[in-house]
Amino acid sequence: MPFTVPAETPLPATALLPNAERVCRWVQWAAITIALLVGGGNLLVWLHGSVPRMMVEANMMIMRINTAIAIIAAALALACWNRAPSAGRRRLAQGLAIIPALFGLLTVVEEFFLLNLGVGLLFAPETIPGDLANSIVRHPGRMSLNAALSLLFLGLALGMLDRSVLVGKRRIWIAPSFALLAALPVSLGLVGYFLSIDKFTGLLRSTNILLHTAATLTALSIGVLAARPKHPPMRRILSTGADGILLRWTLPGSLILLLALGWFIARGRNSGVIVPGEGTALMLYGGLILLFGLLVAASRAVSRQESRARAASEAFRHGQQRSRAIIDTSLDAVLCMDADGLLVDWNPAAERIFGWRRDEVLGRPLADCIIPEELRAIHNRGLAHLKATGHGPILGKRLELPALRRDGTRFPAELSINPLPGTDPTLFVGFLRDITERQAAEEKLRVAKETAEAASRAKDHFVAALSHELRTPLTPVLLSAAALREDERLPPDIRAQMAMMERNIALEARLIDDLLDLTRISRGKLPMRTEPCDAHSLICHALEIVREEALGKKIALDVDLAAERYGVNGDPARLQQVFWNLLKNAVKFTTAGGRITIKTRDDAEHDRLLIEVSDTGLGFTPAVAEQIFQPFEQAGHEGDHRYGGLGLGLAIARSIVDLHGGVIRAGSPGEGKGATFTVEFPSPILPPHGMLTAESLESGKDETEPRRILLVEDHEPTLGVLTRLLSRAGHEVIPAQSVASAKAAVERKGFDILISDLGLPDGTGLELIASLRADHPSFPAIAISGYGMEEDLQRTRQAGFAAHLVKPVDFDQLRQTLRRMGTAAPAAN
Repeated sequence: MPFTVPAETPLPATALLPNAERVCRWVQWAAITIALLVGGGNLLVWLHGSVPRMMVEANMMIMRINTAIAIIAAALALACWNRAPSAGRRRLAQGLAIIPALFGLLTVVEEFFLLNLGVGLLFAPETIPGDLANSIVRHPGRMSLNAALSLLFLGLALGMLDRSVLVGKRRIWIAPSFALLAALPVSLGLVGYFLSIDKFTGLLRSTNILLHTAATLTALSIGVLAARPKHPPMRRILSTGADGILLRWTLPGSLILLLALGWFIARGRNSGVIVPGEGTALMLYGGLILLFGLLVAASRAVSRQESRARAASEAFRHGQQRSRAIIDTSLDAVLCMDADGLLVDWNPAAERIFGWRRDEVLGRPLADCIIPEELRAIHNRGLAHLKATGHGPILGKRLELPALRRDGTRFPAELSINPLPGTDPTLFVGFLRDITERQAAEEKLRVAKETAEAASRAKDHFVAALSHELRTPLTPVLLSAAALREDERLPPDIRAQMAMMERNIALEARLIDDLLDLTRISRGKLPMRTEPCDAHSLICHALEIVREEALGKKIALDVDLAAERYGVNGDPARLQQVFWNLLKNAVKFTTAGGRITIKTRDDAEHDRLLIEVSDTGLGFTPAVAEQIFQPFEQAGHEGDHRYGGLGLGLAIARSIVDLHGGVIRAGSPGEGKGATFTVEFPSPILPPHGMLTAESLESGKDETEPRRILLVEDHEPTLGVLTRLLSRAGHEVIPAQSVASAKAAVERKGFDILISDLGLPDGTGLELIASLRADHPSFPAIAISGYGMEEDLQRTRQAGFAAHLVKPVDFDQLRQTLRRMGTAAPAAN
């Protein structure tokens, strides 16, 4: 059994013909226009005081003045009722409707009770010069009984246009009935004029109604009916159903045919062809024949309508069958229940999922069949709330909740419930899906996501640990090489070899930094600071770093720094890292004897600073222009390690440029034809006084005043080298290799600055600074560590370290940090 509207549900009203309401409005306004023109024209004649000669010569008669006033009032009242009027227009319409009703009622009383109330003489004398109609008036100034009755019913119709009464269970609208009554006496006058029967132009031997008066009142009666096309009888006449077709054929058809037959018989009687008795017989016989033909034509129209209705019904039945087929073949349970929660339908998927046959559940509460016992009270409260308020919080939503099978087993389900349209009382359709497999898949995706995250954390920890283990032994070597390079007692060739060792150790440290930077970038935690920077100075400093290597390969360096606005808001160290990576990349891939050009220029149109690094090196195909910015890529030469490095520089450079709101692009005419890298930075500024330059990144040559430094480092070679270098720089160094020895040294002798490794044999540098702060609340401190992840930097900042230097420690960087802290705090004694 398909989901259908119950048999007791009332069918919706038959639709009206297309444009029916628009046509009715035209009819309404046509009636108003005719009434105002006819009534107003006759009223002007009375106000003029005499009938114009043109009307007299044309043998034209004028209606009574009270009739003209009543017709104008009725037309205005009908105009006020247009569509849905406001309260003020409704009251005005009802007030105007009183005028025709009152004039009609008083005239009817005069006629039936043989009274003379003088109604016809209220506004004008009984006649005016040239009044041809005065000869057919039985009482001076009085309108005909036809017009009086019509105005009475017309006024009542206009006064109660939107009123109705209940008769049993049927609603009856008042205005259409009065409008039909208003049309009867005046339409009888029209028939009399059409068939030349004088007796029909006046009722009960009263004054004969004028032709234009009868036509105007008939038009107003039709206008009242057309004012509300959705009320009967217009709704039935204009409906698209068989009843509307039959009425549209028979009503006007029978009227036209019978009037035409009567007109021919009247013409024949006047000419002597038909005698009076034969006329009646011919009218009856001819009317029957014409009516029979009209009914046959109407039946054919109804037959066509029924054929279309049967086709629509068949299409609807096929649609229901398709809908049922869809429901029956659905893999999800589809169920239908009423407002009391009783099941009224149940598809095969529901039988398969829950184990209940359809005939076993129909009429039973839904809660008893599929809802676990502990949730039934909530379900019942929801039903009660729905019945009381008409609002259901769960309607139209997808819910995940446990469901119950017939055998008592449970399973996770997704449920949605919605009202079923077109049902009265309302039915509800529910769609339920077994999501056991989906939840299992989601759970697996979640044993997989956690595993991947754990692997990622393990990888990060491994990289951090590897960095620490690689950096720690490099520190004493780098510090020693740097110190020996500056020792003027050594021969120049030895100092040159020390410089070579220093560069290579720094290169190894840079590779480790690249790995750490890549990890930070992937986690969105690359540390950045923003301040005005001199891009030209940073470029020049990066050039100095690569100059020696370029000269060794006989590569010419051309510099054209033509930009006028070369100030950039950003992190100077990171920006220098970008320029160094680009220049180092150009030197690496440019063959001996080549050329590298670095240019800057202003892009005023787009408010950007453009920096280009071009070379005459290996180049690449356009297909790999984006690929080379991926980690571990080197111009698309997968697995080719001839050029050294890890292939991280360009990936890191792009990430840094992106963080500064800029763009970096790579281009090349092809392999062997060189490459150009373009960097764009937005909103460049003129370099203001005091802008941070590359030189300010280097340590100054002026040392701070000698200080007592508590140096804590468990790696003995690093401790020894740092002690010698700091002592040579004029500081008093208090060495310690553990937390305990550091505390003991503080007890023996105070200190000004703490420099501490983080990993110590009996604790950590974080624990050490916390212990020292207990007795010495304020002293500057520098952390040194092989760990340099963002979380490591954050932990040292939170512990109280003012700086965090990553191993291998660059002594110039350490001297610069000490200079900034030279007068930070008094000694901790």
